Amino acid sequence: MHLAFDPASERARFEARQAFLARQAALRLDLAEGITFQPETAESVEDQVVETLWAEGMTLETAPAEDVAESRASFAVLAPRREAGGLSLVATLFLGFPDEVRDARLSALQRFPDQLRLELIDGSFALPAVDRGAAGPDDRLPSVLALRYLIPDGRTIAALVSNHAEVSGRWPAPAAWTAWPS
Repeated sequence: MHLAFDPASERARFEARQAFLARQAALRLDLAEGITFQPETAESVEDQVVETLWAEGMTLETAPAEDVAESRASFAVLAPRREAGGLSLVATLFLGFPDEVRDARLSALQRFPDQLRLELIDGSFALPAVDRGAAGPDDRLPSVLALRYLIPDGRTIAALVSNHAEVSGRWPAPAAWTAWPS
């Protein structure tokens, strides 16, 4: 069953999502033009499930149980989780550039995701495990990547750090990152 487009219900959905979208915006770091680091939370993962079903004309209530389970399973990889010795967190890295410079920028940034370290309050670093998904043409860096970090128990994130020649810097952790694991 597909839902018919209804402007009033679309407006209500949009308005109902504003608080969530504001929480997501507070977590986001814009590192450079076209480069965004978006921490994932249990709430953002569930939102992706809901939005995927909505795009297919279904809701959590109307979708067959197997479709809901499949959608949840596909996004589960992004969810925060406890692991031995710490908390495993994911951020999605978005690389969006105009068509005329996309290939050159993605080529120049080939090793960039691997160098996005989380600096912890004690001065140590959490290194990312990078899920590159499907590579583009000629093994081009994809435009969307998942970076998973293991934050040891008792440690707090101080900043995101890159020493890559194309995009180097230190971005202090936004105050909202205290809620990142949720």
